[in-house]
Parts: sequence; C-alpha cells; structure tokens
Amino acid sequence: PIPVTVTASLTMLRQCIQQGARQHRHSSRQWSSLPSTSLTWDPSSSSDDDDASHTKKTQYQQLLLTTAAPTPPTHHHYTKRYFSISRHPDPLTRHGTINTHDDDDGEGEAVLRGAEEKQHLTADDLEAETNEIGDFWGDDDDEGGGKKGKGKDSDYSDIFGDISGLGGGDDDDEEQDEETRADAAYKAKQEEIQTELDARTGRLWSDEWIITDEEWMSNETFDDMEDWKPTLATRKSLESVKVFEGGVPTLQELSRLGNLPASLPPHPGHGAPATYAKHRKKQIRMKLRTAIQRVIHDDLRKILKMESWEEKQAAVDGLFEVIGERVKEREKVLGKLPEFENMVESGLEDVLSMVQNSMKGDAKEKRKIAKDESAAEGESDVQEGAEEGSKEGSSSGESKKNVEKDNVEELIDVMGVNAEPPTPIFMDILAAANQQESDDDEDTPSSTLSSFFTESNDDGVPNLLYPLTVHHNEGVGRMMEEWQLAANKDTKRIMMRDAMREIARKVVDAANCCDGDVSEGEKGAARVFVAGERGVGKTAALAGIVASARLSGHIVIYLPDGDRLRRHGFYIEPCYRRAGLYNLPEIAKEFCEQLLTSHGDDLRALTTAGVATKEAMKAFLTEDQIRRAFKRAYAEDEDVTDEDVAAMTEMSLDTLLTVGIGSASLSSGCYSTVINILMNQTEKPLTVVMDEFNCYYDHGHYFHMDYDENVQQGVPLNRITIFKPFLDAMGLYPNEVGTEITKDDCLYNHRTDLVSSPSPIDIDGDADPDEAGTEITKNDVNVAVVPSSEAMMKWGSIIVGTSESRAVRASFTQSLTDAAHALVSSSSRNDDDGHQQPPFHVVDVRRFNTVEVQHILYNFEITGIGRLRFDRGDTALNPEEVEYLRLVSGGAGQKLMDACMIRN
Repeated sequence: PIPVTVTASLTMLRQCIQQGARQHRHSSRQWSSLPSTSLTWDPSSSSDDDDASHTKKTQYQQLLLTTAAPTPPTHHHYTKRYFSISRHPDPLTRHGTINTHDDDDGEGEAVLRGAEEKQHLTADDLEAETNEIGDFWGDDDDEGGGKKGKGKDSDYSDIFGDISGLGGGDDDDEEQDEETRADAAYKAKQEEIQTELDARTGRLWSDEWIITDEEWMSNETFDDMEDWKPTLATRKSLESVKVFEGGVPTLQELSRLGNLPASLPPHPGHGAPATYAKHRKKQIRMKLRTAIQRVIHDDLRKILKMESWEEKQAAVDGLFEVIGERVKEREKVLGKLPEFENMVESGLEDVLSMVQNSMKGDAKEKRKIAKDESAAEGESDVQEGAEEGSKEGSSSGESKKNVEKDNVEELIDVMGVNAEPPTPIFMDILAAANQQESDDDEDTPSSTLSSFFTESNDDGVPNLLYPLTVHHNEGVGRMMEEWQLAANKDTKRIMMRDAMREIARKVVDAANCCDGDVSEGEKGAARVFVAGERGVGKTAALAGIVASARLSGHIVIYLPDGDRLRRHGFYIEPCYRRAGLYNLPEIAKEFCEQLLTSHGDDLRALTTAGVATKEAMKAFLTEDQIRRAFKRAYAEDEDVTDEDVAAMTEMSLDTLLTVGIGSASLSSGCYSTVINILMNQTEKPLTVVMDEFNCYYDHGHYFHMDYDENVQQGVPLNRITIFKPFLDAMGLYPNEVGTEITKDDCLYNHRTDLVSSPSPIDIDGDADPDEAGTEITKNDVNVAVVPSSEAMMKWGSIIVGTSESRAVRASFTQSLTDAAHALVSSSSRNDDDGHQQPPFHVVDVRRFNTVEVQHILYNFEITGIGRLRFDRGDTALNPEEVEYLRLVSGGAGQKLMDACMIRN
C-alpha cells in the first residue's frame, strides 16, 4: 500500500493549487456593495468524462465574468467606509474568516473528502496520479523523447497556464486599457473644470462654512481668541471713512452738506417701475455723456485754440463722423443698444452745448470781475503794480499760463470727470458729547448741550438721543443693535445721507430756526413725512435729526417707539376735563419725566413762556385738579402756607412736570398743559419727532365702555390726550385705517347718554364748556378735530416716519402714505376755515447705492462688526465681495448688517 505521508503530500499540493487559483480569480474582480449571485461549480458532481467536465468549468468561468461583481470579503479590513465612518457598528468585530472569499470552496472540501476516503492506494492508482501531475507541470518525457506538455483535456490545464477564462487574456487587457483611458479622460475633464472654476471671479461655492478636523480637535477657548484692537482696521478703510468735524452738525450745517452720493430709486418690484425706468435712462444718458467728454477731451482743447469760425465748424463736423466708433470702443455694452448712434449724437450735442454755456458764463464772470477791480484800483495801485511787474515779469507770466490751463480744464469738464466723487459722511454722537465736555476754554463758545446729553445710559446709548433705549420687551432695535455688536465702544456713528439732508433743508427753510435772530414774522413751522421700504434707514435718519436739532438749541420731543406706546399703556380712563377724550396716566407720567430730564434746563431758561397760569391749566385740568397740583408742588416747602398756595396764579413748567411725574391722576393734564404752551410760544423752536407713526393708525389696543358699550372697538389714538396734539398737527386722515381716525368722523355718537350717565367726570356747574374746547350737550358730545393750521406749533417742526418692521397692515401704511402725498399738493391752499396750511413735505429714504455700501463696510471694519472684525480687509477691499453683499442685501441696511454677521 501507498504510505500515508505520500497521500498527505499530494492532498496538500492540490489544496495549494486550488487556493492560488481562487486568489487569482478574486484579485481581478472589483468590489461592490451590491450582493453577488451565488454561482458554484462542483467538480465532484461532474461526469467522469474530462471533456464534459472542462466544458462545464469553462461555462462557469464565463458566467462569472458576465454577472455582477460578487460581494467583497466580510472581513473588517475590506469593509467600505464613507466619510470615515464604517458600515459596521463596531469596526473591531471580525465578521468572517480571513480566508473565506467566496461560496465556491466546496471544490476544495470535495477534494479533501476524496483524500480521506482513499487512505489505501494501489500501485496503479499511484501511477495514474503521478502521470496527471506530470501532465500538468509538463516535465515528463513521453516515450518518443518529446515533451508531452500540458494535457489539453486535463482538469488542471488552465490553473497556472492559460487563465484567459479568468480575465487574464488579451481581451481583458484591452478592456482594462480602455477603462484606464476612460478614467484618465474623466480625470482630465474634472481637472479642466476645476481649473476653469478657479479662474472665475466672484462668489462661487468655495467659501462654505466648514469646521475642519483640526478645529474640532483643538483645545482653544474663548479666552485664547485674539482680542480686537483698532489697529486691525486697514489703512484704506481709515482713510476712506469721513466723520464730521465736531461729531454732529447743526441743522443749518446738515442742510448745507454737499457732494453726498445719491441713493438708489425704489426697486421696480416694489410698485414703482416707472420711477426705476426713468432712473436707468438717466443713468445711461449720464454714462454716455461722460464717455463722450473723455474721448473728445483733446479735440476740445484744439477747437478752443482755433480762431476762425470755419475751422471750429469743420472740427465739430469731424467729431460727429467719428464719435460713434470712439464711444463704442469705450462702452462696448452700451454699444449694442439699437439706438446707440442716435443717442451718441444727441449726447455730443448736449456736451458741446454745455461747454459753450460754460465759456459764456466764464466770460461774463471775467468781465464783471475786471470791471470791479478797475473801479477799485487807484493810480497809486497802478504804479505799485507796474514796479512789481518789472521785477517779477517772468514768474507772473508762467503763473498766468498755469491759471489759463486750469481754467480750460474746468470749462470743458462739464460732466465732473475731474471733480471729487461724492463721499458719504458719518456723524459721531459720542464725539459730539465729548467735545461739549471739553469746551471749557475761554476761546471756545459756550456749550449748547446740557450735561445730561454728554452722557450715555447703561446700555451704551448716548443721551443725546434720549429716550431712545433698549426696552426689555421690545428688543434693541436694528440701529442700536449695530452699536451693541461693535467691538469699538468709543464711537456711535450714523451715516448722513441725502434723505437726512433733505429733511434738514425742509425744516430750516420753513421754520427759519437756524439763522440767529429771526423776526416774529419770519418764524414758521414745517411738517415732514418720512417714508421708505424696510431696512433702508428711516430710524437712523430720524435719530440723526434729533441729535442735530438738540445741538441747534431746539426743544425736542422724541417718541421713537410708537408700537409700544399704542399697545402698552397699562390702562385707559376717560378725561375728567374734556369729555370724549381719554387719558393714559402711566404713559403721561413717562412723557413728563422724559421732557423734564432732557430739556429741564431749556424750560427753566424760558422767560414769558416758562410758566403756566391757572387760566392755561383750566383747558386741561379741573378746578380741583389745579388746586391739588399747586398743593403737591409746594407740599415740601415749609415756608409756603395753604393761604399762599391758594393765592398763587402761576407755576413754572418744570414744576408742573414734576407734579405730573408724581401723580397718575394729574399726569395727563400737566403734560397737555406744557405741550400746549410749548407749541404756542416763539422763544425757542420746538421739534417733535415720532417714529413708527403708522402704528398710530392701526387697530386700537385700548378699549373702554364709555367709547363702545360692547367693548369691541378700540379707542382711536387721536382721542387720547397725550397723542391728540401731534396727530392733529400732522392732519393726516387716510381712507383706510384700523380705528376711526378720520377727518369727517369727528362726532362721538357712540354713547348718546355719555354725560347723563353716572361717571367720575367732575365739571363745575358754573364753568363755561367752551373753556375746555368742547361742546357738551346731554344727547350728543361733539369733539371737533382741530385744523392743522391751529394745532401746529408756532415755531418749529413735526417730523414723523413710518415703520415696515411692525405688525401693521400694509394697506394701512400705504393709505397713510397716499394721504401724505395728497396733502403735499394741497398744502399750498387754505383749509376749510380759510387758514393758510403749514407746508407739508414727503421725503423718501431710498436704498443704499454702491458707494454707500462700500463706506458702510469700511465703517464695519473700523468699528469691528461681524466677520469684518478680523478679516483685515478681505471683504471691504474686494470689489466683487462688496458687490455681492450689495446684491444679497438689496441696498437695505438691515440686510447688509445681517449678511456681514456670518459668511454666506
């Protein structure tokens, strides 16, 4: 029998051959996450015929190549990973044996089983096995001395020889070469696309907010971050931003500011396409004229040197022949317009006409100056001039040539090409306050601000804008949010724009409040209505007017939070003195405190208008309330007896406000008395500024059964004593409002039994109802709306602005704006009673243009706001980034600040 060791060796040899074939077959496959089809070929199940067995095996190999790729090994080393995350819950778990590659290991198991069954081999069996091995390796010589070679029909003929069936043939090499070439072409295409994207300019997709692994693994804390310092701002930003010298200008200085950039018109999608189309046509026309002046600059200089008219005419005709091509080379985009040639010819005519008019005006001015100088000169001056001319003849000749050269440049620069471009200017509220504190020298003028205005509140808001503050329920507001987010706390800046300058001009021109001594006949008042889209800077414009008016010496009543006032008045009660009107005692106490705190010194400085007599109080307080007011005013003065109090007939305004602060029942009457006196005096101009004015025309939030028995309709705010004088002065009665603030509906007919019903109203029986400005009857109560000509202040202005950030129906705001525009055209006419109406103006605050956006970003970098705090000019100095921010913000200041907080 055959030894067992020989049998074991043969068995091991077969297993090695089979294992090598399987590894070679699996190495040529591509792993896939798709499940594989179970394909096996069992040699033990084949017939004894070698040809049939080889045919089945070849079919099995071809099927392997045409089916889907098998499942990759389940061992964790071969498991696919996406985004560095293993598919297995525990990547350390071994989910299969290392040597288990496929399901066709049954072949090896069958061989092993056959080897175990043949434990005893005969000599014939051993000889047959030896021949098979020799045929496979091809190293046995045949009887003729030749090489037998590999048996063609042997089961092992293709294990290490021809493996074309396993993907190793020429066809497979060609397929791999094609795949390699396809991969190379795809990679080259991707690199070409990436190169093209990298070459593009502007905002693409390369600035995503990605937190890298290094940042996640870093141990840095907030204390490790770099501290902001003013030196982080770039030199370009520091040189570009202009701050008004002195911090805040007066109304007169603000109205005379020149060379401010013009704001953009309303967006065509906001309901004014005609206005935007007109602006675009004007912009194209100005751009063409500027291009024309640039291309004909040298030709104009030559034409001006010509003496004969024929030469000038020929030169001008030549310009018309070539101007189209010259401008088209300079403005390639505009050159594609269908009417480009006609537009260029028309523009050339306009430019030449402007140059001609400029020359005529210059010649006229020269003749006038020469005439004045010749009349003023004497003989002695002529002699001295001749002596000096003989000494400095050469130098004067050169200077004359330079002057003439500069004069020619000024004459032909009709489009302002060489002029300084418009630049925004900022006002600094804190700088104005600090300058007022430092003006202690004798040479400097006395301070026009009280010490209160030189300070700031706990939230960092300057008192120059008092009572603007951070309400604990209403938030900080967007303008103050910018100041709170800024790293630089030593400056509070507001950009002075063309809209703010326009408001100041309307106030100065109508009121004549800034020209020093003004006669009584020249003093007047103005009404200004400020409108605009959301976030364009209406609140900032009003705040700048408040600061400028206070610096100009005005008494300013500033109501910045109309939305809070129309909702959070705590409680409402009927007015004891004026039937049909209502009081908000707590809000009245707040108003008294604000006016006394901000302008107490101004009230005490008034002479004739600085006191309130009992006769003036009777229009707003009952006799009992007047007695109580005098008693409270001198309650702490031990030297004043009750008899002295009863004999008093007047009280100072600051004392009356102090009484109103301490008494809820007297606060409304005291405040109304002071406001009435201030609006009818001419010693000091009075300016009233009301923000969120459209909130007063929304649905009412104050209810009382004396107004509506069912308590379903809110009390209109023009029937509340603290708001009535301002609403009557504006005289706006839109067609659509939330409450009955209309000019025609001035009758209080909701309760015909108002007076006869039991009420706490205390009216003396002997008092004349006309003293209260009302007509009181038993069956009806009529409270007439006071005409704006009578309700308007004698000297000063009232400025109101709408808000698009509050919960007010858009139709109410639009109706109010339409009423304001209608009042502009009718303000020059007399009212129904024949009185001359005070002037009414509408100022639209429009979107920021590119220059204003650029300077806002400069200011953000200087003050350290948002991502501009540490970017060291990467945003503000990148024109494409600036244009991107202007695009995403739409020219609105609020959206621009939001876009600068994080990288979009």
